[in-house]
Amino acid sequence: MNTVQKNNNITKRQVQELLENNQEKLRLSNKNLKKLKKSMRSNTISRQMRKIFYQECLKKIERNEEEIIGEFKHLTREDRISIEILHTAGFNNALIGAFVGKNRSSIKREIDKNAIEIWDINSTKSPYKNKGQENIKYYSSEKAQKNAEENKLKNRKKCKLDRYKNLRWSVVALLRDKNVDYSPDVIANLSREGKIKDAEASIGANAIYRAVKERKYGLTINDLPHGREYFKKAKNVHTITKDISERKKEISIEVMPEAIKNKETEPHFEGDSVVGVAKGRHNTLITLVNTASQFLIIRRSENKTGQATVDTFDKLEEEIPQLNKIMESLLLDNGVEFSKIEEMMRSVKEKNRKRFQIYFTHPYASYERGCNENKNRLIRRYFKKGKLVEDLSDEDILNIARKINNMPRKALGYRTPLEVFESNLKKKGIDTSFLDVYRIELPKCLVA
Repeated sequence: MNTVQKNNNITKRQVQELLENNQEKLRLSNKNLKKLKKSMRSNTISRQMRKIFYQECLKKIERNEEEIIGEFKHLTREDRISIEILHTAGFNNALIGAFVGKNRSSIKREIDKNAIEIWDINSTKSPYKNKGQENIKYYSSEKAQKNAEENKLKNRKKCKLDRYKNLRWSVVALLRDKNVDYSPDVIANLSREGKIKDAEASIGANAIYRAVKERKYGLTINDLPHGREYFKKAKNVHTITKDISERKKEISIEVMPEAIKNKETEPHFEGDSVVGVAKGRHNTLITLVNTASQFLIIRRSENKTGQATVDTFDKLEEEIPQLNKIMESLLLDNGVEFSKIEEMMRSVKEKNRKRFQIYFTHPYASYERGCNENKNRLIRRYFKKGKLVEDLSDEDILNIARKINNMPRKALGYRTPLEVFESNLKKKGIDTSFLDVYRIELPKCLVA
């Protein structure tokens, strides 16, 4: 049964109005619009062809493609499908080119290159007896798209790590050197500054990350300093910052000078404690970070009590004679280990003098000590939760501090915290001999 309606023909006026009203959505230039309108008025276009063209225009309008800026653009998958439909319907290359925004010679090359030849079985001529017989050619959008994608991969420029041998093995060596734990971003900056020996060119951080992701040159994600992909932690909307207790209001972050809050004061530190096992009376790590240079000091505490923390500060003052000039103020959280406020501030050498001024953050507001929390996260690379601090020797703790203090930081202009901290102390005439234990030997592939 024939279900086709009699009055479903598309008139020339309908096609012309559709083209004029949707010129922008069809991405037609004024020149191509005139070409299409003139072609549609031609008597060589049948009703069926006009209907097919009208449907292709509607499909393109529905896609509402964004205009590609620039004089030249590649054919998309949708363009190739339109070429296949219009070519099969009998439209010439000039009209197809005007519709997809290409020259007719480009359309001819596209069709000839991706044509599938099929012998017409209804022909009475044999392809073997008649040498002049030509097979029927059909343009295949699927074949054209596949060939375009393959050519794109073949013509893609090789990565610098593939092209340059010295650069490649230097990058691999730096990633695998666990004495420095350089990140791809730091390695990329070293290459830009010409600090990698015999490197033929510089390399970007993204290229290094791609090599790791694709497991090239024997690299795996375990060779990255963090050993995993970074992810953005969702904010806990249920966390509510509490008010500071009456006991600490006079030394709270609310009364702390603005210069310290803005990290303009060099002798200011942030402090916290890092535990391995929460339950029981085990050793903890007291971490102190200089906000101006991001320099980290780690010391072992006997347990998580106020007196153990006071003893740790007393030992630190004995080790660093000029501690009162290096650390004038200290911002702490509200943990029980920092409960003995007066004892922590009292100097072990002169009982009537403060060794530093202490301030406290709001409860449940760790972001107010952001610099310190960032260094605690770096410490967790080497000291995982659930492990005992007792299992770490003093040399192990010092090695953790060495690695972190010798990591070039983007916030410091890719200088290390040790370099910046030592430079700041020398400007004030402070003895920096206590920093010698934090120095490490540079990798051999780097320029000294």
